[in-house]
Amino acid sequence: LRCFLQGSLFPKLYLKYYEEDYREVHTKEAVAENVEVVYVPLAQIMTTDKAKSSTIGQAIRRSGYVMNCSHSWLACYLCQEKHNPESYWRPFIDILPDKYYNMPIFFNEHYNKHLKGSYSLEMAATRNKQLRQEYEGIVRRCPEFRKYHYLEFVWGRLAVITRIFSLDINGRTTDGLVPMADMLNHHPTRQTTWGYSDKKQGFVMTTTQKVGSDEQLFDSYGRKWQGRYFVNYGFTIDQNYEDNDAVIHARLEDSDPLYHQKRRQLGSWTVREFQPQAHWARKAKDMMAFFRTAAATSEELARRPNFNDHISIRNESAALTLLEKACDVSLGKFEHSLQHDHKLLKQNKWEDTNHRNCIIMRAGEKEVLMWS
Repeated sequence: LRCFLQGSLFPKLYLKYYEEDYREVHTKEAVAENVEVVYVPLAQIMTTDKAKSSTIGQAIRRSGYVMNCSHSWLACYLCQEKHNPESYWRPFIDILPDKYYNMPIFFNEHYNKHLKGSYSLEMAATRNKQLRQEYEGIVRRCPEFRKYHYLEFVWGRLAVITRIFSLDINGRTTDGLVPMADMLNHHPTRQTTWGYSDKKQGFVMTTTQKVGSDEQLFDSYGRKWQGRYFVNYGFTIDQNYEDNDAVIHARLEDSDPLYHQKRRQLGSWTVREFQPQAHWARKAKDMMAFFRTAAATSEELARRPNFNDHISIRNESAALTLLEKACDVSLGKFEHSLQHDHKLLKQNKWEDTNHRNCIIMRAGEKEVLMWS
């Protein structure tokens, strides 16, 4: 990789491996704020544009298939280059993980049983379905891609989603895989800022704060709810109180005497699934509007109020009661209590990292449901 990265600069950093599949980027010395710590020239960035211009990319474009996800262009390119022993990208591809056992889409029943009641099970199942549909769509239209196995395509997609950078290169927005820069682990409080510099013709990463000598340097993958970290990246955030979330199902009962009036008020949406989180007020606002409507009396409906805001003490109390019942239904799907999960985490009673992530994932959902 060092030979491949000639022209790239990261003199203040080094990779520190703890296990075969776990590494950190550390500083060789203390680094001040606003210091350029990584530079990677355009030639060493694998971009979506390069993928589209490749042999396999052109074949897919000629086939007329329309990608459902832009990440698939890079995934297909990775498949092609992985099978090419003379590939320019060989040193980079060789350092990519060859397995992703930490990703929930690969979990078997042993791990899935620890996620009983969690929306992450459905999220992972949906992701598997989407990946299968994308692969089958490509091979159906593009014979040149049939030589690559479905699992190779999935490997490529996972390599992309766990390492991708969105870049603006010479006025064009594209995605790219950036060697070395993609090694930084996530932290909610970012220590770096990055982007493509047209002037320097390369990717530049700069510190946003002081970092001590031999300390781990972090990037931020952006603010996301826990399920996205877990299903997309294969990790969870401890004590992620602001970004934990849960699925809450809301229903307008057809036995309600005011069912038809309320149905019109709800735009015919009599069953809804909400996934509120602390920092996204719009989701919680929409959810409460549904419950306020469901709890409304004929007199309150007649006034045609704005259910996005509370309309009376009686209605708000009734709406919160409906919310509480909906939360209880979601909580009832879990096998163990929140206290049980907290005890396992406090006493380190987990089998491995995957098991621990399962506990943190489901505990975060329960916290939201119990605090709603």
